[in-house]
Amino acid sequence: MKSLREIRRRIRSVKNTQQITKAMEMVAAAKLRKAQERAEAARPYAEQMKAIISRLVSHMPNLQHQLLEKREVKNTGYLVIAADRGLCGGYNTGLLRFASGHIKDKNTDQILTIGKKARDYFRRRQYNLYAVHLDMEDQPGVKKVKDISQEAIKGFTDGNYDELYLAYTEFVNVVRQVPRIVKLLPMEPQIEEQEEVKKGAKALYTFEPGEEVIIDSFLPKYIEGLVYHAILEAKASEYGAKMTAMGSATENAQEMIESLTIVLNRARQATITQEILEICNTALALQ
Repeated sequence: MKSLREIRRRIRSVKNTQQITKAMEMVAAAKLRKAQERAEAARPYAEQMKAIISRLVSHMPNLQHQLLEKREVKNTGYLVIAADRGLCGGYNTGLLRFASGHIKDKNTDQILTIGKKARDYFRRRQYNLYAVHLDMEDQPGVKKVKDISQEAIKGFTDGNYDELYLAYTEFVNVVRQVPRIVKLLPMEPQIEEQEEVKKGAKALYTFEPGEEVIIDSFLPKYIEGLVYHAILEAKASEYGAKMTAMGSATENAQEMIESLTIVLNRARQATITQEILEICNTALALQ
């Protein structure tokens, strides 16, 4: 049995850890509220932008644009958004395993990463890292998102990959975050829009100065909007997972403290009983 001093030292250590996990849980909860608000506010814009672009492309079957060009798929690009830090439960592991499960050929496919965890994961497994972006803010600036999007677009237009997919984690609620992978390039109309065109449905939009001009301007902004929305979803998911993980760690620490306290009390009782027996035996020996 461990000494009383060792048990007390262990209890103090667990209490100190519990204070840290409790503080991290509170910080994550505060950041989650803001991140969740930003992610939910960005969803209608992303969905509406996707619907407009999809409708426009569907009604222009002969439109030629470098971001709509379908090529024979030899290499595929993947833009993977993970966290810069750990202590998020299974958030990073679940997303990275999900993304690597969709990668067809690690020797030819190109990986674009956002976050240190994604970079480290693919670097250790010797994937081809096309681009790396670290230290993403909770609310990324327009310039940073634009730089990431333009780099991804340039890789497609230069022929480094023939398709580009975006892998991120969608925030559902505090205890549930779902990994997603969506196709960014080449841009394809939604199935609903294609069916409307086949049925002869007419567009409800009037475009000025012209559809070609708007397509040329909107497609890069559309990619930027999707990347920005995915980053916000990923940030909200990260803080939700972190808050849940730190909450569980705090509860586990409390259970450990209670268990160690029982062990301490038993050890003290055993020590007191032993001392009483020694006193009694000494008294009997002196009689």
